[in-house]
Amino acid sequence: MKSCSCSGACTAVNWVICLLLFLTTISSLVGVYRTHFGLNGMTFGSTNSSLALLAFVVSLTMWSKWMCRCLCTKE
Repeated sequence: MKSCSCSGACTAVNWVICLLLFLTTISSLVGVYRTHFGLNGMTFGSTNSSLALLAFVVSLTMWSKWMCRCLCTKE
């Protein structure tokens, strides 16, 4: 493992972005739950449900990639 060559400010900005992406992932997971389990029970196949799943997957992917950057492990 190589250590990261970021300065203190760069590291702080990376962790703030990582935290914001984590909060985005959590909020998109709440959106998935609300669109699939609405007032009328479980619903699948609607446009809103599909877009909520897509937003969750994209935000989870972005957060996981940024988390790798925050932990600064390069082989």
